[in-house]
Amino acid sequence: MNILEGYIGTYYSEKSPGIFHFQFNTITGALTVPTLSYEAKNAKCSDLFGSFLAAPLEKNGRAGICLWDTSSTSLAQSELFTEQKTACFIVQNNTCIFTANYHEGTVLIYRKDPGGLVLHKKIEIAPMAGCHQILFHDHYLLVPCLELDEIRIFDGAADYAPAGKIAFPKGSGPRHGIFNRSHNHLYVVSERSNELFTFALGKDLEFRLLSQISVLNLETVGGSENASAAIRLSPDEHFLYVSVRGADMITVISLTSEFPKVIQYASCQGSHPRDFILSPNGRFLIIVNRTSNEMVCLCRNSITGFLEEVCSRVPIAEGVGIILEAEPPSKAKDR
Repeated sequence: MNILEGYIGTYYSEKSPGIFHFQFNTITGALTVPTLSYEAKNAKCSDLFGSFLAAPLEKNGRAGICLWDTSSTSLAQSELFTEQKTACFIVQNNTCIFTANYHEGTVLIYRKDPGGLVLHKKIEIAPMAGCHQILFHDHYLLVPCLELDEIRIFDGAADYAPAGKIAFPKGSGPRHGIFNRSHNHLYVVSERSNELFTFALGKDLEFRLLSQISVLNLETVGGSENASAAIRLSPDEHFLYVSVRGADMITVISLTSEFPKVIQYASCQGSHPRDFILSPNGRFLIIVNRTSNEMVCLCRNSITGFLEEVCSRVPIAEGVGIILEAEPPSKAKDR
């Protein structure tokens, strides 16, 4: 039982008409060639909760979301169209689905009702605010707004009323962030300034900036095409990984000293690394390289954090987002 299921969201093309499914071997790092799982135009991201997969999509000139049970051969459980542009981020829990819409500058909250999906709440931030992600902290939502150079905070316990903001330098473009497990540190990567911002979280939503470092090396600093994208934390929380488009690399950052420190600039082994994910056991890093139309698995040294040789490579057109199922306890025991 060393096989995990994974899914890839895509920008629409004849070769990428929706969400693709693949399998991943947690022992060897082998990937299977992805196959179409659900036809959904511009379903560029997805989220898996149990066996239910949620994704944005377009149909008949409208945009919205779909939800279906991946353990069933039936069609989508539900589709709902409430937007003009597809969301760029989606996440769900047992009762709701949350989307961030870059172009419309909104966060939408959908309820999973017995009769299907229902729009519960629309948070309007600003047109073209660049809403790029949703982070959960207790009952708060944190929304990186790339075009506003801010993270907006909303209180879920007060009908998602505004609850503050985290300001970033002008032109930095905060894109994605991640909390450590204890939620006392927040790490945020900026798309335009290509920096890692590290915050300590205190009482009353006080975010104190501890560190601000570049994720570029000397050869790539200043390149206008460089654009940081995804950020991931290793299972042991000793290392951070950031994908940088343009430079086509994964920056490896150590968290084992007082302040974060870049220790490696590793090639993504392709071009335009839009998204990537770490395997649950920490032995591999899987990258979706959008413009070279491939998915690449790199071996990872769990002790040093370094990325090493390519252990698998398979084709996928216009890959954007990647997810991997959580490893059930039964699978972990089998290893």
